[in-house]
Amino acid sequence: MKQVFSIGDKLEITPVKSAFSYDKSVKKYTSQVLDFDNVRTAKIAAPLVDGRLIPLRMDEDIELCFFTKAGLYQCRGRVKKRYSDGNVSVLDVLFVSEPQKFQRRRFYRLECSLEMKYRRLSREEIKATQELERARILEDEEKIAECEQTLEAVEKNWKDAAVTNISGGGIKFHLPESLEVGETIEVDIPISAGRGAASMKMMAHVIESSKSMDMRSSSADVRCEFDSIDNREREDIVKYVFEEQRRRMSGGER
Repeated sequence: MKQVFSIGDKLEITPVKSAFSYDKSVKKYTSQVLDFDNVRTAKIAAPLVDGRLIPLRMDEDIELCFFTKAGLYQCRGRVKKRYSDGNVSVLDVLFVSEPQKFQRRRFYRLECSLEMKYRRLSREEIKATQELERARILEDEEKIAECEQTLEAVEKNWKDAAVTNISGGGIKFHLPESLEVGETIEVDIPISAGRGAASMKMMAHVIESSKSMDMRSSSADVRCEFDSIDNREREDIVKYVFEEQRRRMSGGER
């Protein structure tokens, strides 16, 4: 793993939902790099808020944002150990993705009306996906094959929905049922990725879900953030958003 940070660098932690609890915290916590094994595991200071230790769970996935001299870098990690070293509470974190440089900015959100599809993921599927990531890191071919077989057997029940706005960070859409905040879903959005694909499929987690004002209806409006989206996919969405906005400003027709 490429080391882009130094011992002592500050970082920001954002918890990612657990595969078992559907919890999702949108809070961010400050920490610091204490040590690095030059492979894939770092020791970081356990986050504190008002002197209170934030109880991150074992094997919980977290997003890490490093404030380095070269700029901001982001990657995903997994809590592997919690302990005290003297008076300091420490977390051992395994990196499960390579650090990527990014510019912290607010993505422009485009109001739109697009047909899309979505599907809810079972806990079994989420667990198998996380185990597959771990097996690939450990190069455990037997476990990789087992997880892939489990995922191939999953029945994918796609449902129709309507996108109401979209940005490089996430989407809001109207659907015929309510979803739970923190729930993981897969979305299929009709935006060309520019690589031969007619649509983009991505994982996302629900950060807001509100029922329709019509009490006779079970429909809802849901806001999601994209999960594990790579830079190319985000750039494709941002490009679509700005091209569509430019088309509208010039008076073009869809």
